[in-house]
Amino acid sequence: MSPLHHPSDETLLAHAAGALDEAFRVIVAVHIAACAQCRSLVLRAEQVGGEMLDTLAATAMTGDALDRTLARLDEQGPADRPAAPPPDGLPAALAGYTIGRWRSLFPGVALASILPPERGRAGLHLLRLAPGRALGDHGHGGREMSVVIAGAVTDERGTYGPGDVAERDDEAHHAPVVVGGQTCLCLIAVEGRLRFRHWALRLLQPLIGV
Repeated sequence: MSPLHHPSDETLLAHAAGALDEAFRVIVAVHIAACAQCRSLVLRAEQVGGEMLDTLAATAMTGDALDRTLARLDEQGPADRPAAPPPDGLPAALAGYTIGRWRSLFPGVALASILPPERGRAGLHLLRLAPGRALGDHGHGGREMSVVIAGAVTDERGTYGPGDVAERDDEAHHAPVVVGGQTCLCLIAVEGRLRFRHWALRLLQPLIGV
């Protein structure tokens, strides 16, 4: 079944242009692997970009361009090994990434980090929620994107199944709840910290780590 919730056109075009932060780029890659509609849009955008490059006037190279290029090649180490495949059940877009250990945040909710957040870069995490569990009502310190890998989750904007993407900005709040009898596994990219509304969850924020 094709995904019902898609990244915005702006996000897809930024992905095609190579302008997305790495964490968001992985989210979009997971989605377009499952969504022919968005995959086609990204391909068209890449083709248009290539055609625009072909129209640019040629620029004269400096006299030492070849020598500098050969020197850079000499600096390269042995060819990289093929990226290790992701663990069973995870998307191909995660090939080559190291999945951190699972940490229990509270009963039925666990997190495994893939890319830690750094200055100017979003964090990338796997989030696992048991059937019926909810992630407390929260907002975001920046942009958040998530894609469902398995199971389903619902919030005020609808129900999200495998391949579906949710985008939130720093003004949005939501309280996703797992629906159905299957554990929900999501991949999330987050700028800044989550902002929980419940005081108890705010006290746990240092332990949650996102």
